[in-house]
Amino acid sequence: MKVSDIGECQLIDQLNKLLHQGTDETTPARQNLILDIGDDAAVFRPQGYQLVTVDSLIENVHFNRSMLNWADLGYKALAINLSDIAAMGGVPQYAIVNIDLPPDTLVSSVTDCYNAMRSLADKYQTAIIAGDTNQSSLINLAVTLLGSAENPDKLLTRNTALPGQKIAVTGYLGNAAAGLDMLLNQTKVPDESREIFCRSFYRPEPRINEARLLVKEGARCCIDISDGLAADLLHILRQSRVSARIELERLPVHPSLRLCYPLQAQHMALYGGEDYELLFTAPAKVIEQISAQSGIPVTIIGEIIPGKPDELKLVDKDGRALQPEKNGWEHFKKPK
Repeated sequence: MKVSDIGECQLIDQLNKLLHQGTDETTPARQNLILDIGDDAAVFRPQGYQLVTVDSLIENVHFNRSMLNWADLGYKALAINLSDIAAMGGVPQYAIVNIDLPPDTLVSSVTDCYNAMRSLADKYQTAIIAGDTNQSSLINLAVTLLGSAENPDKLLTRNTALPGQKIAVTGYLGNAAAGLDMLLNQTKVPDESREIFCRSFYRPEPRINEARLLVKEGARCCIDISDGLAADLLHILRQSRVSARIELERLPVHPSLRLCYPLQAQHMALYGGEDYELLFTAPAKVIEQISAQSGIPVTIIGEIIPGKPDELKLVDKDGRALQPEKNGWEHFKKPK
């Protein structure tokens, strides 16, 4: 059955029922929710300082239909917004979903999409409370996510890096780039590695819990890696008006990536993007405390140093300085 067979009103009714099945009413987000889907606007009682972010997944920009799995699309659309809230040290609360659909879209595809969003939202005690549906020639899934923070002085921001602090990342880098390469170029890799790469690309894990650790231990500078390590680190350097030195041998590369992409692994880790890991700065002792409590790897990869606000120094295993490439994703900019 297609969405054109039932129309917008019936589609919304189905999605509303799906989003309310087995809802845990004891979460803070639900307890502070007064009205959600069904009225002209949702109503909730705000808690603390409010964080707001929005991101979209657009057909032929972020994905194409030959690559499309509707459940993965829904998961990723919410995950990348959760990652933004994590990067600020906040707690996610409410999601608003806008979806534009061609009329021939299967209803089951849309419910697969929302089921995946609902599952991830439940994991992080986030409520999907409102949205919009529209007819379109292309698929566009946009999520606005609201979160909260108890103390604005403990937010994680991009402008608080200081010379002498170490630079660290959570998890592994480059796996999502490998997943994209497999999809675009049909690269053959062992099944175990394929699962790792595809999951990294389609279903990144938002580092909500790790970000809360950063806040607790006193870190104050952070960004999530969406456009690539090098590109996102430059955002920190420009806003904090500092320079950085990265030791390439310290980049956390998964053994499967080294095995399957021996020549490209380091490049993927540095420039690949869509890892949605946390890139942060803090004193070495703070990073040690975070690492000791984290359930995933936390790796020091370099140091903040005085210098030009956008100067990034890359050093190889022999201590030789390498020139960074002007890579990393940026909308509207023509590739060189």
